Amino acid sequence: MENKTSKYFKYAIGEIILVVIGILIALQINNWNESRKHQEYEIQLLKQLKTDLKSNANDLKFNISLQNKTINSCHLLINHLDNKLPYNDSLRIHFANTGIWTKFIVNAGAYKTIESKGLDLITNLELRDLVFRIYEGNLNWLTQMEETAINQAENFRIRQAFKYFNKWNAISVTNKRYGDGTAEVIDYSKIIETNDFLYYLNSYMNINKIVLQVSEGYLDDNIQALTIIDNIINSKN
Repeated sequence: MENKTSKYFKYAIGEIILVVIGILIALQINNWNESRKHQEYEIQLLKQLKTDLKSNANDLKFNISLQNKTINSCHLLINHLDNKLPYNDSLRIHFANTGIWTKFIVNAGAYKTIESKGLDLITNLELRDLVFRIYEGNLNWLTQMEETAINQAENFRIRQAFKYFNKWNAISVTNKRYGDGTAEVIDYSKIIETNDFLYYLNSYMNINKIVLQVSEGYLDDNIQALTIIDNIINSKN
């Protein structure tokens, strides 16, 4: 009787162990499936984020080219006016360039989705911190600096430009393509004799140098994030 009871007890324990093992295997499979779904969803969002960051980078590169153009023209005109050099028609484009301002248009569709789900959806900590910096930190700084430059240029356009120019068009648009603008000077001697425009040039050049520096740093962040995303995607393939 005791032998039968012992055998039954061992059999029962064996059954319990098998059930436990079966449960653990099922949980492991379920966890693996959930992990795989999470990874697939993360990769899908990272691909969307990559598209956004590429658009950001392209817009920033275009803006940086305009900022450099503005700075170079301001510098040239400052030197020209300081030395009281005579007017020539080649200055028209440089006068026009001093009215250029940029406004970065951020692509944030993927980030908004990630934000709504929680930033920990991005498992790579370096990328997570970088993405947060791109969309919550440095973006605000870039926007603030651009707004300062815009306000300065438009304030001059509204309040003083008419004193010196019949026309002061920073950029031309033809067939949806941007081109150089033009300016028509009313009286060049007045520009040389008064300090208002020279003051504007120095001030606007300096603010654009700051905007340029911030834009270049922000572009580096976007490019760095793109590199990390590519590495993650490639490692999953």
